[in-house]
Amino acid sequence: MGMYSIVEPNQKILDSLKDSKTALIVGCTNCANISVGHDKNLPIYHISTDEKTGIKSSKPVAIVEEAKRLQRILKTHGVKADIEVNPSYCSPWTDQTELLGPLGYPPDLKDRGVDAVVALTCSEGLKGVNKRVKGGVNVVWGMRTIGGHEPVLRFDAASGDVFVDEAKSKF
Repeated sequence: MGMYSIVEPNQKILDSLKDSKTALIVGCTNCANISVGHDKNLPIYHISTDEKTGIKSSKPVAIVEEAKRLQRILKTHGVKADIEVNPSYCSPWTDQTELLGPLGYPPDLKDRGVDAVVALTCSEGLKGVNKRVKGGVNVVWGMRTIGGHEPVLRFDAASGDVFVDEAKSKF
């Protein structure tokens, strides 16, 4: 079971960024990605196979598309925004910084040179983001957790996309 979160209204996010000129949009590729995929009927992952090695890999889709949408909106309001997505911003992982830091995870958000960080995460992910930004950086909640989810995924072999199976999932 994961956290079910919905994207905050555009105006609420914009109001929270009223004094910002630069932002980093961070997105979680787990619960938030599944929530956005469910709400917007988007694939949550795209599976591809390397033609030389045969190794399969997955790339998040729904959370990236939402971050790009938000990036376009921010640009029209004078905020330059970059995007970064990672597997998990939730606080249990961020508490393991000493162990995982030398491996490059969790990603450090302290020295990004931005006025604000927009967190497309669940409530636990927001806690993790807050722990990893320096003082003075405005952390904006881009999603609001409203419950839990038990997603069942389905794979479309023709497209390589993974979707939430709406008929079998609980949100």
